[in-house]
Amino acid sequence: MKLHCSGTDATSAKIRVAAAFAHANLEIVSSGSGGSAPQRVVLELPDAQMIGHSNAALRYIAKLNKTSELYGVTLFDSGLVDQWVDFSFMELEIPAAVLTFPLKGWTNAFDGSDTPTKIDLETSLSVMDKHLSSRTFLVGEKLTIADISAVCAVLDLFQLFLGAGDRGRFSNVTRWFMTCIHQPEFTDVIGSVTLCSKAGSELSMGAASASGSGCAASGSSSPKASIVSDISVPAVVPVSQTPTPYFKERFARNRERVKEVLGAGKTLVGSTIVVKGWIKQMREGDKGALAFVELNDGSCVAGLQVVADKSKTEGFAELLACGGVGACIACEGLVVESPGKGQLTEMAATKIDVLGAVADPSTYPLKGKKNSLEFMRENAHLRPRSNLSGAAMRIRNAMAFATHKFFNERGFVYVHTPLITASDCEGAGEMFSVTTLLPEDPKEDIKRTPDGAIDYAKDFFGRRTHLTVSGQLNVETHNCALSDVYTFGPTFRAENSNTTRHLAEFWMIEPEIAFADLSDDMDLAEDFLKYCTHYALTHCREDLEFFDARVEKGLIARLSNVVNSEQFIRLTYTKALEIITQPEVLKKAKFENVPKWGDDLNSEHERYLTEQIYKQPVIITDYPAAIKAFYMRQNPDGKTVAAMDVLVPKIGEIIGGAQREERLDVLEGKIKEMGLEVEDFSWYNDLRKYGTQPHAGFGLGFERLILFITGIENIRDVIPFPRYPGHASF
Repeated sequence: MKLHCSGTDATSAKIRVAAAFAHANLEIVSSGSGGSAPQRVVLELPDAQMIGHSNAALRYIAKLNKTSELYGVTLFDSGLVDQWVDFSFMELEIPAAVLTFPLKGWTNAFDGSDTPTKIDLETSLSVMDKHLSSRTFLVGEKLTIADISAVCAVLDLFQLFLGAGDRGRFSNVTRWFMTCIHQPEFTDVIGSVTLCSKAGSELSMGAASASGSGCAASGSSSPKASIVSDISVPAVVPVSQTPTPYFKERFARNRERVKEVLGAGKTLVGSTIVVKGWIKQMREGDKGALAFVELNDGSCVAGLQVVADKSKTEGFAELLACGGVGACIACEGLVVESPGKGQLTEMAATKIDVLGAVADPSTYPLKGKKNSLEFMRENAHLRPRSNLSGAAMRIRNAMAFATHKFFNERGFVYVHTPLITASDCEGAGEMFSVTTLLPEDPKEDIKRTPDGAIDYAKDFFGRRTHLTVSGQLNVETHNCALSDVYTFGPTFRAENSNTTRHLAEFWMIEPEIAFADLSDDMDLAEDFLKYCTHYALTHCREDLEFFDARVEKGLIARLSNVVNSEQFIRLTYTKALEIITQPEVLKKAKFENVPKWGDDLNSEHERYLTEQIYKQPVIITDYPAAIKAFYMRQNPDGKTVAAMDVLVPKIGEIIGGAQREERLDVLEGKIKEMGLEVEDFSWYNDLRKYGTQPHAGFGLGFERLILFITGIENIRDVIPFPRYPGHASF
């Protein structure tokens, strides 16, 4: 390919940098600028076709090498990349050119009409600064053409226009800019970058005519770095639409998080910072004159290396006496470039305070050895300090946040349903009883009726009650008034199961959609699963890379395949049964149980469909009525119900849902068939008496979602304190 250009402006630079990242051969054909503004660039393809728009050329190059992921990891990412590329051109590159072309001696860049102002540029930088407050790059966890386009757009600004005051005000943009330009592909094209030497601010908040370098800077150019805490601002949102706190925020960390320090690359070199956390590893060097500490505060998998020097570090002796691994310390020092492999920077500590020593290092359970997952469960109070558990908890946190974000963005109302109930939603009877009838003296008998039955009328609630197995029945009441709703909370099941997929206490996400049928239910379930998966890919990249390397090889590819799939496979229960009972399948699969029509599908059947036959998620519909709950809508065939299960690789069933039975007579008949008392569900039946409506919903076991996202095999390892038969410690 040939790039016809006339200078080293942002337009040509971004294409050359993208080509370097894509490992594409690009010949530069210079036409010269003659002291005027650079002329339009043209990308000439090998077949002599010409691409005359710089952004089109940028996108073309990004697609040449898919492994570079310059266009994002997923299709959703690609959409965000497109937004930022357009934003960079319109909101950054053009106003930056207006301000910097004269400083470079270029003339006739623009005519005098509709010239972008400094306020326009300030607004754009403010949008970016908010967006980058919790991100290393503009989209996802890797550099894309969005970053390339934006960096090249502001390159001249940083070198010629933005003073230290401006860089302090837009500290997140500055950190991001410095992180990007230190990539070898950037330096190969643009060389070394010297920041503008002005001490003041060329952009003055709210003043369109600000131009003097003597303007007071609201930021700071001191070595003490400012790393803003995590907040999320959607891409390309006008500043006027972002909420401003109506109060002065008082909380501020008295430390920098390890995640931000490591994510800043070399931009913090020379800065004095404070970090606090727990010692993951410690060793001595130079005959006891040095100590090397790997410090981790739980913000990410990796630790920060802290180097303590006996002659320079206050608290050196206390550090050596703290007990080592597991001790909690605070470190203050200078960020320096690291001579070691695998890390860009480390801290040269000037002061170390021991906040919490390990009293007896020989008894610390997690010291210096690889422990089994079972051992870690027995030490659940300490296992968050392990890499696997810490990463799993960060993923769990992200998925909880993504859940609320997904439903909130779509207008769903979050409803808190009760944990104590008198209804058996599933009709299976596997429920924990809630009672105060047990006497303090174990020798005393429980209060009973004259016929010898337990007298629940004397109990706390005046009737028999249980811990809920689902919030669905309760949340349906609000669905029949507030339309689209969801509940997300703990549920309980007294099932004596010791499999890797079951817990006695677990969390459920249960939305209910008003005026909806089974097709709507499947669409929502698929959207939700893809949304959460994409959220993990874009916000939890480091943790997913850890799981990809240590737990499941190919995890990221599997998750990306889910997001990028056009639609989950959908087939009926009857069709699925036909597929897995074909002689050639039975011979190959060697199922422990061969199902017949009317049997529930086991995990081995579900996983075979998703992992061997379709190699992607599958939705099974129209199950036999006898194996499903009473509230699922009867199909016209009289044998099946409008139910669906979403099956995914590695897990099997992850979501179960159905269109609800809205016909009162049919519902009451099914309650009786299940051997339940109609009176116990009188309030539920009232919803069908007074303004019934077609509606649907599903339930997703939250812990199974974490299994799916992380690749972890045992459900007991993705919840802080697992409850299962014989285990209720902590």
